[in-house]
Amino acid sequence: MAVGLQSRVKSFFRPSLVKKRRPSNSSLECEYKKPKNAPTSPSASSVYGDGSVRYDMQLASPLLRDLPIEIRRMIYNLVWIGPHDHKYHTVRGRHIHFQNGHWVSTRCVMYEDDEDLDLLQKNMDIVYRSGKGDLLMWQRRLASTWGSRHWRCEERIQHERQKSVDRTNFMSMMLVCKRMFPEVVESIFESHQFLFNDFFSAHRFFVYNPSPYVSSLRHLDLSLNLPFHEYTPFISDGTKSRVRELWVALGGISCLHTLRISLDIYDRGAWRKIPERGITAQLKDLKVLGDFTLELPPGLHIKTHFPNMQNLDVHEETPFKVVRRPPLRYWQFNPGEVERFTWESHTKGQQSHCFITLAREARSIPNPYLLDFF
Repeated sequence: MAVGLQSRVKSFFRPSLVKKRRPSNSSLECEYKKPKNAPTSPSASSVYGDGSVRYDMQLASPLLRDLPIEIRRMIYNLVWIGPHDHKYHTVRGRHIHFQNGHWVSTRCVMYEDDEDLDLLQKNMDIVYRSGKGDLLMWQRRLASTWGSRHWRCEERIQHERQKSVDRTNFMSMMLVCKRMFPEVVESIFESHQFLFNDFFSAHRFFVYNPSPYVSSLRHLDLSLNLPFHEYTPFISDGTKSRVRELWVALGGISCLHTLRISLDIYDRGAWRKIPERGITAQLKDLKVLGDFTLELPPGLHIKTHFPNMQNLDVHEETPFKVVRRPPLRYWQFNPGEVERFTWESHTKGQQSHCFITLAREARSIPNPYLLDFF
């Protein structure tokens, strides 16, 4: 269907496929003969400096002349239908990342089961109990900076993949006509869910070099697994923060229908704690017309000497729905070995903190938040 519609859209601009011979004199301007049934409206013609009126073939095409913008947007929306849309959970999800000096767009191939944030560790439970399987492979997926929902998408990029799954009509439609180009780009932004799984690409796309069409974005998914130093401005009340710059840029998008933001920290091993109140303060001002979901680390009482590391107040009313990942129970503390552990809690007075207890060995796992990393 998409290919047929694309060809029909192009036919509006190329009614005749007869090859026209270029004039031998290159100084002569090529003038098109005005069709008999062409309208005489000023919008379909242009007045040049010599006073002559010449016919504008693009504005006079049936697509732009006869069809209202609403109908054209419906046509573009049909063109984006692909043969693989029905196979995956996000029908029009596109992972956007900056690689080797240019932007790369790949299809999101997550399944509905991947919405279960504990799916990876459930598979690790089966391997651990049965002794059959590769725990190290599942550990790499668990530690992925792409998050627990998009590990399949990351593996497609890292390894050989079926590139036909990623194929789109974006470029061919944008090259049909320069008059149609803005409408096509706006339709792409409006009709697809953009997914960013690395902070560098997200910051470059929205802050460093934003597209003039970014305000047309309707559906956005950000998985930001950051190093500890990106969180320090929210701990020490620093004013300069690339994360704050990203939040400000998102605040300029007034027509977001769905927004999901996943926040995590990857350089503290199994200990996952971030300054939730500080980093989410600006998110309360974002304008989201539909679903707004914030995914956070588990609400464990991890002891820390740093200030401003409080978790969100569970009783506070927020414009977003908070979803917490389950506590980790597998990690590779030593190279080549994945160990199962549990979180134990110690309470003293009104304060309590968690620590790790290994399942098969009595060994202390140090808390990195009690060390000085500044």
